[in-house]
Amino acid sequence: MKYLFLISIIVSTFTNLSAQKHDNVWVLGYHGQNPHPLQNNMLIDFNLNPVDIIPLNLDSGLYFNKTNASICSKEGELLFYTNGIYVANANHEIIENGDSLNNYGITNLYRETALNIQQGCIIIPLPESDNLYYVFHEPIDFEANGLGYNYPKLFYSIVNASTNNGEGAVVEKDKSMITDTLASGKITACKHANGRDWWIFVPKESKTTNGIYKFFLTKDTLINLGLQNVQTQIYEEIPSLGNSIFTPDGKKYIQQDIRFNPWNVISIYNFDRCNGNLSLVEQFEINDTTFLYGGAAASPDSRYLYCVTNKIIYQFDLWASNIESTKTKVAEFDGFVGLFFESIFGTPQLAPDGTILIAAGVADTVMHLIRTPNQPGLGSHVAQHAIHLPKVNQKSIPNFPNYRLGPLDGSPCDTLGLNNHPLAGFTWWAEELEVTFSDNSYYRPESWAWDFGDFATITERNPLHSYASPGEYHVCLIVANEYAADTICHWVTVDTLLDSVSVAVIPEAIHNFVKVQPNPASGRVTVTLAVPLAAEGGGWRLYDMMGRKVAGTDIPKGETAVSVDLSKLAPGLYLWGLESEGRQVGNGKLIIAK
Repeated sequence: MKYLFLISIIVSTFTNLSAQKHDNVWVLGYHGQNPHPLQNNMLIDFNLNPVDIIPLNLDSGLYFNKTNASICSKEGELLFYTNGIYVANANHEIIENGDSLNNYGITNLYRETALNIQQGCIIIPLPESDNLYYVFHEPIDFEANGLGYNYPKLFYSIVNASTNNGEGAVVEKDKSMITDTLASGKITACKHANGRDWWIFVPKESKTTNGIYKFFLTKDTLINLGLQNVQTQIYEEIPSLGNSIFTPDGKKYIQQDIRFNPWNVISIYNFDRCNGNLSLVEQFEINDTTFLYGGAAASPDSRYLYCVTNKIIYQFDLWASNIESTKTKVAEFDGFVGLFFESIFGTPQLAPDGTILIAAGVADTVMHLIRTPNQPGLGSHVAQHAIHLPKVNQKSIPNFPNYRLGPLDGSPCDTLGLNNHPLAGFTWWAEELEVTFSDNSYYRPESWAWDFGDFATITERNPLHSYASPGEYHVCLIVANEYAADTICHWVTVDTLLDSVSVAVIPEAIHNFVKVQPNPASGRVTVTLAVPLAAEGGGWRLYDMMGRKVAGTDIPKGETAVSVDLSKLAPGLYLWGLESEGRQVGNGKLIIAK
């Protein structure tokens, strides 16, 4: 292990990375017609380890429906966000000229409840600028025949995040880019092969013509390249919902169209990052439970496609010669009832830490999670309603491209000298003594060297590792290519008693020292100790399944029982730990029922 650290120190001196943490803070929230104490905003902050969810108590929040986009500085500091109607800064105040975005059609009818277009906006930094950001967004209107909605325009607006003493302002607003019958949302983007400029894609509604509008954003100009008619095998005249994504490596463009019949059509295209052209690879149907919500997401290594429907999550192998034939069910909705309704699956989004978060398809205080999406089948570890939110979320999840995609080295478009210097990252999930690791490194790593902290090493990208005994292990990953290398290390807890809890392991002999009752609990629990804690007492802490502390209380010296109010927590499985004198002296699981 010392040898591995020596290599790490040597190679790290040659890296010169720009983290591009533009997606590191997510803003969510809900404001319904009927007041509810859990209505407000919250932040999911991926800058913190573990990831934290921070409730906000704003007098008047910028609330969300399905339309959601935010942007951070490249260092990960929140700059501004939008719900398709308003633009607010990091102080959660509407910025100058940031009201009445999408001022067209019936969009203003959504001023109080937020726009409900999935992938209805996206934010792209202007290349080589630290202050200017393009917001691409879509209004909503009625069909001319009054039988439904249509999406007749694409706008762009420009935000200067540094003006007004850093408060920000919309300096150009509602600039028309397209007037046509567009798809509902599905706005997405991908880095050009030079690693600096951007492609922006917006599908035309397929009931008229199968095609995708393409735009090219450089540091100097925004170019409308018009419509590319795309080959299809399945043609339907019914308008669709759903989403569109690029794989993280930028090699494929994927569209999941949700209709009443067929339920889902998955279209997979090869994408040329140099010229922006698409070529169809496969198109197939999934006929099951989707009604209005769901969508597609890809694993960090770009191998696995996850197609989410309301009740089922499928995995497909994008590296296979016949992608449709690899269809694997990795999760089926378990019937969990959240705040008001069944917490069905909604829209997925790849997170900067390499997990995939899935919004509930209803207003809810839970989200779903794919913990290790680089792994095949059930090894992806889908965790239903694993994320407990302090506020209500209305089917919303931010729409992000991959901001950390470098140049296509060696291609004719690799003209700017922006070599890929790898940036290491990984996630993991422990089940007793076996740990599943999922690589989340960026900027084209070509080799992987793992040190599992128990004198074992391996060079696979996404390994499984079995430990001989419980403990905390300092796991390190070195990634490298011909230009540079990078290292990241995490403490990984392995325990036969708990599944991947983020607290230290304790000896079995003292596990029964503390009891938490009742279990399952509803409202309050009583923590009872066999004998008082020594020294200065200690504390009882409750964690959700992502390792975040959600409740707890101090236990004074001499006390043997304390009562803890858990009435504000969502139903689900939690993990608790008892701390004294800087170490764990007890831990266990707790189920909270409705």
